[in-house]
Formats: sequence, structure tokens, C-alpha cells
Amino acid sequence: MTDTAKPAGAVTLSLAEPVLANGEMVSELVFKKPTAGDMIQVGGNPVLIDMNALDPASTIRFDTRLMGEMLSRLAGVPPSTIARLDPNDFAAACWRVSDFFLPVQRARPPSGTASGSPSS
Repeated sequence: MTDTAKPAGAVTLSLAEPVLANGEMVSELVFKKPTAGDMIQVGGNPVLIDMNALDPASTIRFDTRLMGEMLSRLAGVPPSTIARLDPNDFAAACWRVSDFFLPVQRARPPSGTASGSPSS
């Protein structure tokens, strides 16, 4: 894309096969960091995890319909651009943005501190 300023938190993907986007051929797509509103608009989280599996990280998969819509929103390109991506570029884009949709492990405060628990 010919964007001069990359939005904070955005990720860039160099495409193996250039694609037509907004009337011009592009060799990379920049995906902005999503908001909860983006997830609501496309109908949910495009990254699915089986948290009941012994190793949840091994059970990550994509809802390709939701992911296609999400990639379009985040890159600011029409859905037809995403549909024309080389399959390897589509897969790479899915993995490139997947961290946006995975749970984040936050450190818990020690017991009896700022968590609201009484201290002994």
C-alpha cells in the first residue's frame, strides 16, 4: 500500500503475488490493530481455539469467512481483494493477524494485594 504512516500496532504482510486493491496493484497489505467493534461488525472472533484440548495452542484454527471479512476491514480493501489473494498469501495473512485475537495471559497480583482480597 502507498500509506506513508503505519497506524500504531499495525502489521504488514509482503505478498508473494501482487493483488488489485482499490484500483492499484499492491505487493503488501497493512492490517490495522482491530477493535472490539471490528469483531462485532464481522460477527465474532475469526480465530477459534479449543481450550479443552490438552494443548490449546495446537488446536488454533480460523473461521475463513469471518477472517476474510476481518482482513478486508483491517487492510481497508474490498472483500474482492482478499478473495483474489494467492492461497499462501491468505494463509500468511491469517497467521499474521491471529495474535490480535488470541487471549493474553496477564500476571495476577500476589494474593492479598490490589486484587481486593484481605491481607493476613
